[in-house]
Amino acid sequence: MTSQLTLNELLERNKAVAAKHEPIPTFAELASMGAEPGHIVILTCADPRCNPHYFFDLKPNDGVIIFRNINGHVEPALNGILALDTWIGIHDIMIVHHTDCGALQWTDEQVKTTLKKWVPERSKEIDNISTFGAVTNIEQSIKDDLVILKSSPYIRKELADRSVGYVFDLKTGELTPVEG
Repeated sequence: MTSQLTLNELLERNKAVAAKHEPIPTFAELASMGAEPGHIVILTCADPRCNPHYFFDLKPNDGVIIFRNINGHVEPALNGILALDTWIGIHDIMIVHHTDCGALQWTDEQVKTTLKKWVPERSKEIDNISTFGAVTNIEQSIKDDLVILKSSPYIRKELADRSVGYVFDLKTGELTPVEG
């Protein structure tokens, strides 16, 4: 059995990376070179097995912007997407959920029950939290997130029209489109 990685081990790894790090251009430097910031947003799960740097072979200067949260839901990332779109102009949004997602393993009610045990004085507030990201079907979850994204009154129509969804298969590495 392997031991879990510790924060100290991560900091040691960073020292090794920093020793050979090549500076990354600032926004001002990019502008002076005629380069633009990324215009593609990938919204995906926080699960380290679902890593877009891996399955798209992304490099630091590819300029792809990645948002990660439980299951890769749109709603928690929407404000950030809107802010970036007003600043740099996003061209495409890709929602990528994945097989064997942890969000399939628990329910929002289970999270609420546990939170109420931890902070019983906040039970009423906890009851009013609508979701913690649990899902029962990955494809449907993508469809639901596309509906949220495309129905937002703040998302430009051309961006909504260029928003797509995919399931990443942890076993095959393949992406399967999900119509939304």
